[in-house]
Amino acid sequence: MNTNIITSAIFDLDGTLIDSRAGIVNGLKDAFLKCGLEVPENVTIPVGPPLHDTILSIFPDATDELMEKIAQAFREAYHKFDLPVSKPFTNMVELLKDLSDSDIKVYIATYKPKMFSSKILEKYFNGLYEDIITPTELPSWNNTIYNNCTKTDIVRFLINKHSINTNECFMVGDAITDIEAAHKNNIISIAANYGYGENLNFAHYSADTTSELYDIIMNLVKKDTLDKKAV
Repeated sequence: MNTNIITSAIFDLDGTLIDSRAGIVNGLKDAFLKCGLEVPENVTIPVGPPLHDTILSIFPDATDELMEKIAQAFREAYHKFDLPVSKPFTNMVELLKDLSDSDIKVYIATYKPKMFSSKILEKYFNGLYEDIITPTELPSWNNTIYNNCTKTDIVRFLINKHSINTNECFMVGDAITDIEAAHKNNIISIAANYGYGENLNFAHYSADTTSELYDIIMNLVKKDTLDKKAV
């Protein structure tokens, strides 16, 4: 595992930095209804995966045309449902401020479209991150419900764009794809177990609460800073 000084941090957005479950779920329900669909009572809408995966997990027979209609209806519902109710998890603003004070550059890697993710970041985390990378920046992206971009691709693009030293970086996320992205890009992984994912026991570190996450990260930063001073 990485033992060098930490200079960069990568965070997922939904379920990691912000609690957006209610807005996303209500926005999706509204989009489904506008397309003549109703979510069965015994079905839980997943939050975090790419939109087409979420749609197919609930309506496995949905055609590409129907999924595009749902996606458009969901985008139109964002300002009504998602933005007003999404808020940072406890300690997250303070964490990013403290990382900034420690001269650590913070980056965001998310599936959430940039036109939406940038608004919530500007609202609560303005000036606390260097860049946000979404699928639309990647060369493999196409303007359909199937964007052909994995979280591993997004993180790799971010690393290359900013020449991040992977030996000096960690990534925090609440989904399996976040932890996989960290490992496949050879960076430290930290599981945000308070988020929306599960089965993240293969991460290097795990935080069941935002307070635990804060402590894990600041201990990593503090340890590596002290190690550097000792050399």
